[in-house]
Amino acid sequence: MSDRMLLHGGEVIDGTGKARRRADVLVEDGRISAVAAITPSPDMPTMDVTGAVVFPGFVDVHAHDDLALLRSGGVEPKVMQGVTTNVVGNCGHGCAPVAVDPHAQASHSGPILGHFPESVPWRDFPGYLDHLSTSGLRTNAVALVPHGALRASIVGYARRPLDTHELARAVRDLDEALDHGAAGLSLGLMYAPGDVADHAELVALARVVAAHDRILAAHIRSEGDDVVGSLRELLDIARQSGVRVQLSHLKVVSPRNRGRMREVLDVLDGARSEGIDITADVYPYTAGSTTAAALFPTWTLAEGVRGLLSLLDTPSDRSRIVESLHRPWQRQENNFLALGAHRVLLSGFRQPENADYEGVLLSEIAADRGVDAAECLCQLMCEERGEITVVMFQIDEEDVTAALSWPWSLIGSDGLPIQQPYTHPRMYGTFARVLSEYVRERRLFSLEEATRRMATLPAERFGIPGRGVIRSGAAADLVVVAPEHIEDHATFANPRRFPEHIHAVVVNGAFAMTNGLATQSTAGSLLPIEKSPIA
Repeated sequence: MSDRMLLHGGEVIDGTGKARRRADVLVEDGRISAVAAITPSPDMPTMDVTGAVVFPGFVDVHAHDDLALLRSGGVEPKVMQGVTTNVVGNCGHGCAPVAVDPHAQASHSGPILGHFPESVPWRDFPGYLDHLSTSGLRTNAVALVPHGALRASIVGYARRPLDTHELARAVRDLDEALDHGAAGLSLGLMYAPGDVADHAELVALARVVAAHDRILAAHIRSEGDDVVGSLRELLDIARQSGVRVQLSHLKVVSPRNRGRMREVLDVLDGARSEGIDITADVYPYTAGSTTAAALFPTWTLAEGVRGLLSLLDTPSDRSRIVESLHRPWQRQENNFLALGAHRVLLSGFRQPENADYEGVLLSEIAADRGVDAAECLCQLMCEERGEITVVMFQIDEEDVTAALSWPWSLIGSDGLPIQQPYTHPRMYGTFARVLSEYVRERRLFSLEEATRRMATLPAERFGIPGRGVIRSGAAADLVVVAPEHIEDHATFANPRRFPEHIHAVVVNGAFAMTNGLATQSTAGSLLPIEKSPIA
């Protein structure tokens, strides 16, 4: 492929704050060399993009493509919607560092990250980064250290805070990973094992992140009844450590909390006024998705998913678990109770006898089996050895719109790259849906503002130099879109459908997709993180 190309005849939204304008974009040796009116020459490879707009490549700030980056076709859903950079390692889930028990890690995070290979060619986080840096990637990658995986590499899934020596090792390992190029640390305080970390542990790790001027991304403890209290816990960590914070998937869940997003945004605005550096990411859907193990109380996960299955195989423990699913919990959100089985859809089935349940509501499966929905969930977990994913219809559309309206919300898909037939449509449609539904149809914000949320601010936030803008010298990560026609076709009924009218995606100067067809380019790379002058 030529090292030179011209995108000619279109308009540009360059991410610098300038309005949409007519300009051509010349790319040479993986970088943008000119943004101006350029006359094509016969020897210059040229793509006519008349009627379309050239955007900086989109950055998915909340991806779970840690392993998918290394699988053939694993990130194709992202490429086809214009994502040129994936930020992985979110929600405390990850494939590095490798846990004390690698099989427990695979069963714990597999329903979120997709299938784990039998063995991986790394042990620690720097080893994972080195592997990414030497692998041909379809998109660029930025990696957060997952707190859950970090803990599991030291004490497994133990249900206790780290002791002094264990915390010292966690601090040392995190510091080494950040030195090696990690973009920050992610917390998954709703999930085992991160949920048992005490305040001292979280502040100590946040201070390491702050010392490197990196990001602390956080899935807070509760996004339901105790959403404000959980947010205040995160803000207190930020206050004590001085860390910059990225709030993961800003939302308020369960029908009884409908309309509380305004209350949450008031807390966030107050924190920013106080000087706390916090932003958030949002996916534009009313349903979330995660591992089915998250529907169970975290005390059942003292030995990971394997421990949960052992409890479910014991009649007395199983009765206790079923009973607990039907009553409120103290700090953790009981999503099974809050939503009801008629708002929980299941996927990820591997057993042939359960294949017909793929993409079906739990209430319908329970009715088919003639059992209580909680008992049905327990049955399925045992049959599938815990490797089930749930899609939960838990968010009010007005709250989604309010979250997207907040000027400091970035766009993140939170897509789960599982290989089973059904998945949440956000894996395929997030960025196209923002442009079609919230920009063109609802006019919630402009194309220029969408560019800021999906490209420019993410690159600044995660310290990725030379990305998120179209200007001379910047990396040639580009997306060509017809914004007046773009359509998001991924739905909850049929989620694995690519959008239309994204004409081309360029990663580091090479076409990753043209005219709706993916190429074989592996021009993506692990991106260096810009060091702060004070780091």
